[in-house]
Amino acid sequence: MAEGEFYLVVCVDRDNDLGKKANVQGPVIGRENCIKAAAKLAIQDPTDSDSNSIFGAVKKFDEVKKKMRAEVAILTGYGKTGFESDRKINQQLEAVLEQYPITGFVLVTDGAEDDQIIPVLQSRAPIISKETIIVKQASEVESTYYTIKQALKDPDFARTFILVPGVIVLLWGILAFLGSEKLFFQSMLLVVGSYLILKGTGIEENIAKATGSVTKSLSLQRVSFPFYLMTILLFIIGIYATYLEFSLNGKSIFDKSLVAIGQLLLFLALTSISFVIAKSVDAIQLKKAYYIRKYFLSGSATLILWFILEAGRKVIVGEPYADLTWFGLNVVISFILALIAYRVSKILDLTKKITKLLVGLPVYSKDGKWLGSVESIKPKDEIAYKNNKTKKNISIKSGQFVLNEGKIIIN
Repeated sequence: MAEGEFYLVVCVDRDNDLGKKANVQGPVIGRENCIKAAAKLAIQDPTDSDSNSIFGAVKKFDEVKKKMRAEVAILTGYGKTGFESDRKINQQLEAVLEQYPITGFVLVTDGAEDDQIIPVLQSRAPIISKETIIVKQASEVESTYYTIKQALKDPDFARTFILVPGVIVLLWGILAFLGSEKLFFQSMLLVVGSYLILKGTGIEENIAKATGSVTKSLSLQRVSFPFYLMTILLFIIGIYATYLEFSLNGKSIFDKSLVAIGQLLLFLALTSISFVIAKSVDAIQLKKAYYIRKYFLSGSATLILWFILEAGRKVIVGEPYADLTWFGLNVVISFILALIAYRVSKILDLTKKITKLLVGLPVYSKDGKWLGSVESIKPKDEIAYKNNKTKKNISIKSGQFVLNEGKIIIN
């Protein structure tokens, strides 16, 4: 175990059942206090799963305590109000961190609602482990209901046995509405065959991750919302435009396929660029601007890849100006553009620059102790942070700290 390593086992009661039902106010710190709080809640409402989560956190604390220094705590929110609840939890977390030099969290929850607090914890220290406490049903129904419920929570199972049949049923409904039921069998084979190919090559998992990232980031409270919405619309329009190019074109199947592929590649590139812009806007708004260089390189790589693939498609189609020499020239141009993009990306590398985007980031000592947050940027490449104990502003110069994954670490 590294010297100074200290972990906090956290149980989050975001809707504050502990306060409303058992009259216990957070934060609750320590093993015995957590057990008493859970017992009070269980007596007031035996059906509430939060008491099981607290007992689960205590059990996890006992496991962690055997191997390293640790403490257990309960953080409570404020009813169902998202912002007020998270603000209160953030205040309680700061109070706990003032007492303990936390280097990592072990999160114990009872479901997705409490998972919303993950960004608050990660802004202070990494989450080393996460456990979800699920209350089992009575023995006579456990073998069916509980098993099915657990299986449906598996994303891979859900995509295979729910998403694909759902797409097929939706496709049948659309074709029936358009009076083209005869195309259903062919369309079903196309959907199932495409999914099996994507699944077998591993592309399906990457698509699922990208889709999940878009859906989770859709929020009217984010400046990036229009770009995420544009990402979804561009993808849908691209699929429809590809279908039109293939079905309305009177050429041979091979020629129609090449034209449709060109349309699909164009819209996939536009969709990717819109997604990258949305992630970049999120990075600035959520104080994660150190990701901007990564997103810029991803967007540049997408455009360059589209440029090369489109050039190759035109050669295969047989455009008058497109021959192997022309294709080689396009590859060389793409290589030059990639070098330029890499050079430009260094300007966006905020890990080596002091800008106003650092304001608000947490400051840690080299042993992982939270010291405060960046208050302002000063001349001569200095930053000032407010110490969470003395409440005084302390200035540190460039070279005395490093930026690592959204945290200022003093050397």
